[in-house]
Amino acid sequence: MLTKLYNYGIRGVLHNWITSYLHNRQQYTIINNISSKIDNIACGVPQGSVLGPLLFLVYINDIQNAISGGQPKLFADDTNLFLFDPDVKTLENKANFCLKQMEDWFSANRLTLNAEKTCYTIFGFKGKKDINLNLFINNRKIIKVASCKYLGVTIDESLKWDVHVNNICSKLIKFTGILYKIRNILPKACLFKLYYAFLHPHLLYGVEVYANASKSTLDKLSKLNNRLLRIILNKNIETPVMNMYRELNTLPVYLLHEMYLLVFIFKCQYHEYLVPSLFLNYFKKSSNIHSYNTRHNSDFHLFSVNASIGQRCTIFRGSKMWNNLPTSLKKYASVNEFKNKIKLYLFDRC
Repeated sequence: MLTKLYNYGIRGVLHNWITSYLHNRQQYTIINNISSKIDNIACGVPQGSVLGPLLFLVYINDIQNAISGGQPKLFADDTNLFLFDPDVKTLENKANFCLKQMEDWFSANRLTLNAEKTCYTIFGFKGKKDINLNLFINNRKIIKVASCKYLGVTIDESLKWDVHVNNICSKLIKFTGILYKIRNILPKACLFKLYYAFLHPHLLYGVEVYANASKSTLDKLSKLNNRLLRIILNKNIETPVMNMYRELNTLPVYLLHEMYLLVFIFKCQYHEYLVPSLFLNYFKKSSNIHSYNTRHNSDFHLFSVNASIGQRCTIFRGSKMWNNLPTSLKKYASVNEFKNKIKLYLFDRC
């Protein structure tokens, strides 16, 4: 730990201070009122400390340099590795090579990888769901799963997002009974705040991605959200859906997807500092693809796609949405101003 901090440029008095902070610490364990002997801590960081999480992130930061065949994605102690290859056997060899490098890094840094929580998913390979790879770490075979959670979003092997949509539904449906009981007790303003505090965030998180699912997949979530709005507003089944959304000043799921995808593109266009560098040149204008002077020269270029999954991807669907916007909405503005204009535009379109 101290060597890594020194290599990162933390030296002198600050390095001495952290050295003093980490050295001469002891710990013991109590199980069923029986205490183990007190032992010195030779590695790691103090549990429950403020500095602990930061020092841990610094400690594992160089894992990306240990894997030559791929780029791991880190979030706290959650590590993900994405690999691709059109040939299954080559993909298997590549994955095992990277896993061996990770295994060596963990061993050198005195860390243990939880093999029981390690799994893999094969995305794509349409019509070949029976493909299984022989992947090993610490001489233990890694299990294959049909879906996995990545930063709170459940990604299924077919990229249909049905598993994630079902997860959202299971979280929202718990509130139906609660809202029925309190809708005649609390004023509408409080019910609105409860909706935006406990329900709306589940819909918004990752909506740019998961809501590009098929209409049949989203239908379950949309109907559940309509039901929740009816309970909050105390409306009957004959009440027009959009009237309820206007009263609550929000949008149906499919329009939330369009709104936040357009906001994302707007940031890429005018507020590049708000998006990861990966997306700075993600959307390309037609003028950057060809030199022909066409009326759609300033629009985003729509690459040719045949499969339905290609038509649902962000770069195609987002470009198409942006190109269909009125020119007045594409001009520079603040993010909040653009968001308000897009919401009004989508309301008027319904």
